[in-house]
Amino acid sequence: MSARPEVLVVLHDVDDNLNELAVPLAEAGLRIVTWDVERDPDGAPTVDALERFSGIISLGAYAGVTDEAKHPWMTHEKRLLERALELGMPTLGLCFGSQLLAAAAGAPFKPSPVPELGWTSVRLTDDAAADPVVGALARSSDDGEVDVYHYHFDSHELPEGAVLLAETNGIIEAYRLGDAAWGLQFHLEVGLATQLAWIAGGRRVYEREGVDPEEHERLSHENWRRYREQAHEVGAAFAQQALSYAKRG
Repeated sequence: MSARPEVLVVLHDVDDNLNELAVPLAEAGLRIVTWDVERDPDGAPTVDALERFSGIISLGAYAGVTDEAKHPWMTHEKRLLERALELGMPTLGLCFGSQLLAAAAGAPFKPSPVPELGWTSVRLTDDAAADPVVGALARSSDDGEVDVYHYHFDSHELPEGAVLLAETNGIIEAYRLGDAAWGLQFHLEVGLATQLAWIAGGRRVYEREGVDPEEHERLSHENWRRYREQAHEVGAAFAQQALSYAKRG
């Protein structure tokens, strides 16, 4: 590993980048290395080369895990996630990344019982409070629930052996695999500017699903500061996991 520990960030679509999670990683002294699966397919690390990294983050995507046959990068990324799980490397999946991480661990795909668009409240489980990463969200909540930003139609079953950390009406919202891998179904990385852009671009989708886009614009304006602080705390906690892993090397 290099003198400065590196975290691999897998970018699937340019409008969903690391966003609010970039700063806490950089503040911790980590180097962020981005693989853009669509625009730089040759930039993918080999499975063997994954060992140079101290963590991996898989972001959201328009694609779904059932579209693997259409996207060669997805098969390779799944292998990277499988290898990260084998190594016990700190791993974070966000929305699609959470779904692909679950698939890499052998969990079956399923559609989300309802689409989750914009702001929803998720219930943290008792295990969340003691979790080294998601615990940061639990500490920000007074009643065991937290408001988060979503944009997804897919879901998955809980991987075997995983610990459920948050749920909403049967939808898996957060889980931990082993000691070093986390999946978050919501977009903790997405800040105010991106939220507003997604709502504007998805207005017809919101309306089709009976969701009021103007209400969620209002909620974004109300929630952005606290959400940014929550993202920073979770990002800092994940960064510490990566730094601890780097010391093992």
